[in-house]
Amino acid sequence: MMKPKKYILDFEALGLGLFVHYGVYSKFEQGEWVLKLHNLDQAEYETIARETDFSSFDAKNLVVAAKSAGAKYITLTTRHHDGFSLYNTRGLSDYDVMHTPNGRDLIEEFVNACREESITPFFYHTTLDWHHPDFDHDFNSYLDYLYKSIEILCTHYGKIGGFWFDGNWAKPSDDWKLDELYSMIRRLQPDAIINNNTGLSAQGEVTHPEIDSVSFEQGRPIPVDYTKFNKYVSGEMSFTLNEHWGVAKDINYKSMKWIVESAACCRKYGNNLLINVGPYIDSTIPLMQKALLEELGKWVSMCGHSFYEGRPSEIKGCGEDFALSTKDGTDFAYMLGIRTFGDENVLNSKTSHFKVFSNVTKKVKEITWLDNNEKVSFSQDVQQGILTIHPSKFGYGNSWVIRVAKIKYE
Repeated sequence: MMKPKKYILDFEALGLGLFVHYGVYSKFEQGEWVLKLHNLDQAEYETIARETDFSSFDAKNLVVAAKSAGAKYITLTTRHHDGFSLYNTRGLSDYDVMHTPNGRDLIEEFVNACREESITPFFYHTTLDWHHPDFDHDFNSYLDYLYKSIEILCTHYGKIGGFWFDGNWAKPSDDWKLDELYSMIRRLQPDAIINNNTGLSAQGEVTHPEIDSVSFEQGRPIPVDYTKFNKYVSGEMSFTLNEHWGVAKDINYKSMKWIVESAACCRKYGNNLLINVGPYIDSTIPLMQKALLEELGKWVSMCGHSFYEGRPSEIKGCGEDFALSTKDGTDFAYMLGIRTFGDENVLNSKTSHFKVFSNVTKKVKEITWLDNNEKVSFSQDVQQGILTIHPSKFGYGNSWVIRVAKIKYE
């Protein structure tokens, strides 16, 4: 296995990020694609954009939401497909936040708020554009505009965590001149993670030698094939809590169990989870989304440093079970499907199956649950490298969905 670059390992150690879709579309509360999918008049939309009052925006709301979930970074939409920029384009365009009544650079405020709380700022930026006429009529001129837009973000906001591009799927057969774009980022932000979303149809695909992290949009990750460009590449699963990226009236929310299992699945392969919220125009987070983030944060906190610092281990579990290893040599077993204890008249709590892990070649001294520090019963065949864990059930009222155990060796 090739040696990963340090900045990619640093990215993986962040573990969990908050994706924030915020812009003019937030005002409509019908999702981030409201302009196209609701067939709004382009001119009217752009008039509304220029008249939007962003004075209620408070980047601290985003930081608080991220910290509640245990997220170490935030990826914010600096410009979405509607073409409106939340940053000062410095004369490049008049279709930006500086040409609205409040005239504040929201990206500058976002970056400052992140740094105050040791959160790493990442920039989402669209590559397609519904506003700029050159996108359809003079693509080379449009690419020059896009290039200069990214250059502004690279040079006016200090060191950033990386870029999350989205939209190349709109012109799959065109030359996006990515060598030029990515080389500029490498020159100005050498440690910035580059991720260019491959969309729902090409999850996990490595498309360019400068890509550092592939996207698994709305899909569970699988091991990344980084051999195509002879470079270690990470992965990142991004998903919405409901069915929209931008704020909407959608109440079809994912379950807490699904969210926790997705977070675990990401770490199983060394990938990150990027969980999305769509704030209201005043930057506050919808109540249901806020609650789900807080509950996820409880589970992540229970996992402790194993979640952030744990790397895929040589120890292998059966089925969906897996193990993570930290730099200090500590191993953690992540186990799914453990039931909760309860009276048979209240809860179906049939005995949980044994959990079998292979490649455990060191003598185990003890195993303890992270959620209550109680010891776990186990048996071991050192010669065969087989560790059999006899998991106790969750106590009634204390289910963590996935149970994590720390393995201590003699």
